[in-house]
Amino acid sequence: MDIFSKMMFGNSEERDKEPEENPEQPQAENEEQIDYNHVMNQLGSIMNSLDQLKPVFKDLGPMVSAIKKKIM
Repeated sequence: MDIFSKMMFGNSEERDKEPEENPEQPQAENEEQIDYNHVMNQLGSIMNSLDQLKPVFKDLGPMVSAIKKKIM
């Protein structure tokens, strides 16, 4: 087999081999899976916290502006 064919299509000997089963692979896949319910719950908690903090930010805005005016 020439170099170009190997580069484009791979080595036919490697394709013909049966892939060996790895018993540890399913465990690794389970550890890498994302728990979307947990992520969505965390995002919901963050959004609720931001909603509760909005009035605080509104009160701090004029104070920060006044401090900036005094400094400059």
